[in-house]
Amino acid sequence: MNWITFHHPDISLPVVRRRVGIEIMEMLEISALFLSKGGWGILNRPCYPNQAAYMNATSRLRKKGLLVKRSVGGDMPKLLLSEKGRDVLPEYFSPEKMWNRKWNGIWYLMVYDVPEVDRKYRNILRLFLKRMRMGSLQQSVWVTPRDIRPDFDDLATAANVDAFAYLFEARTVLGLPSRKVVEDAWDFERLFSIQNVYCNVMEKNIMRLNEGAFTREELGDLMRIAVEAYHGAFVEDPLLPSSLLPNDYLGKQVFSLHRSLFQNLDQQIHNLSSR
Repeated sequence: MNWITFHHPDISLPVVRRRVGIEIMEMLEISALFLSKGGWGILNRPCYPNQAAYMNATSRLRKKGLLVKRSVGGDMPKLLLSEKGRDVLPEYFSPEKMWNRKWNGIWYLMVYDVPEVDRKYRNILRLFLKRMRMGSLQQSVWVTPRDIRPDFDDLATAANVDAFAYLFEARTVLGLPSRKVVEDAWDFERLFSIQNVYCNVMEKNIMRLNEGAFTREELGDLMRIAVEAYHGAFVEDPLLPSSLLPNDYLGKQVFSLHRSLFQNLDQQIHNLSSR
């Protein structure tokens, strides 16, 4: 059986498969000092309040895919991105938990000013904020409806991020309505295009799956295709509370099709095992 594969010009499945490996190599390449040594008085102050606070903060950050290497000899820490905790499934495997959250109407804005000399660090920080599914209003202004104060506090404790960054709470952003903030911070047009392709592809594969019996190899091929496609459909999804989602958002349809497909696959595999 030739299943229909997921393809979108903005999502390369070979890149999706090896993205983690590439990220690790990129981060190794740019793992310079957390901050440059020149001209920053902050370098002279203690980096960590105490050993226990540092260990707790770095442990929590590591689970989110960020490594902080303790400084030596008065230098600031090193900040690296790593593969997300291997024992923790990405949030989009249970997206309803994110959609069902009640939003309290508060935006959290992280604003930072990193000198050009530290652009390598700035790139790491930007990638980390994307991993946290924050939206970019400008290159150095990131926003989220999630309360990220604990994450900011961990960064401050483990790596003195408060030396150059600020976290604000806001009921409005420049007086913009919430939907306008969402529209400006996240590219939902691009996301709609990607998820629409997923829906079209998986609807056809489900129809084919319902038309007959298949071998284990054929079902295994479809399972691999489905997982890669699901990742591609959700990897850029901010998973916002439902009250903030655009009317044409397709993420919930993607999730429904994914569950339907795997329920069908499970039944077919069960039937094979019963023979």
